[in-house]
Amino acid sequence: MIQSFWIIFWASAFLPSAFASNSTSIDLDRDVKAVQAMLAAGNYARAFDIYHAAAVNGHHPLAQFTLAQFYQHGWGRAVDHRLACNWFEQAAQNGIPAAQHMTGLCYEAGTHRPADPAAAAGWFHKAAQAGHLNSLCHLGNLMMAGNGLAKDPNQALELCRSAALQGSVPAQIWMGKFYLYGDAAIRNPEDAYQWFLAAAQKQSAEAFYHLGMMLDQGITGDHNTAQVRQLFEQAAALKFVPAYFQAGKHFFSAEPDAATGRLPAEHLAKAYLWISAVLQRSSDAQEVIVARAIRQQILAVMPPTWLVELDHKVAQHVQPDNFNHND
Repeated sequence: MIQSFWIIFWASAFLPSAFASNSTSIDLDRDVKAVQAMLAAGNYARAFDIYHAAAVNGHHPLAQFTLAQFYQHGWGRAVDHRLACNWFEQAAQNGIPAAQHMTGLCYEAGTHRPADPAAAAGWFHKAAQAGHLNSLCHLGNLMMAGNGLAKDPNQALELCRSAALQGSVPAQIWMGKFYLYGDAAIRNPEDAYQWFLAAAQKQSAEAFYHLGMMLDQGITGDHNTAQVRQLFEQAAALKFVPAYFQAGKHFFSAEPDAATGRLPAEHLAKAYLWISAVLQRSSDAQEVIVARAIRQQILAVMPPTWLVELDHKVAQHVQPDNFNHND
């Protein structure tokens, strides 16, 4: 399971550096690294008890934020987005910027309260003021649509640009999407391509995916099927779930070998891998239906002896660790 970066970040920001990991009675302020080690080792029940006590009895910001992640990620318990949002909001009220950003997302989606774009904007603004760069783009997104804020596409763009220019990869992705899909007054495919390219140079899975889509759809550059496949595979290899279907589909529709008239073995194997990953991870019902049909076509021509090894690779890839469903 994921050991959250933010747990470590906020531990260093709020807590002392004296630890007693062998103590029979662990105190969060004193023994933060010991509790982090429990999380890393998968001892979720004990870690949860410590964080819960600190959050409820001491109104501890780190504990509140971490409890939210227990419920958000399902660490040792069922995922519960409503409870996650409740704890994020308590941590946000205690000044944690990442929690303020997450609370903005909760209000935007209406997860634990009725959807309230204006409240979401307020939390994004607080998080941005505290240095959470990506909040500027979420604030800009509300402004782009006039959702909870007065509509102003140009100001929305400038808010996000300030974060992107500071090197925020999520902000660079937002800039690409604004220029590609945003208000008609600001759309510019060339600028979209440049921002996605900047993020791809930092190994952003989503950037690879959008570059592949733009090239595949002829939005920018000459269509190059080999390059399209490569971009989708790069995104898929980095566990960007929407790329699985595109990678599998493009490998299966590749040019057959001139000598045999059949799909090259490497392409056939990769088609099977990525289409199988779709069936494991995609939440798009129509995509799953098509993927099942493609898988049957692949099985009809693929040597059965490949299945054990390929299914093992699929199982390894879709382990429930860090998946990139979206930004």
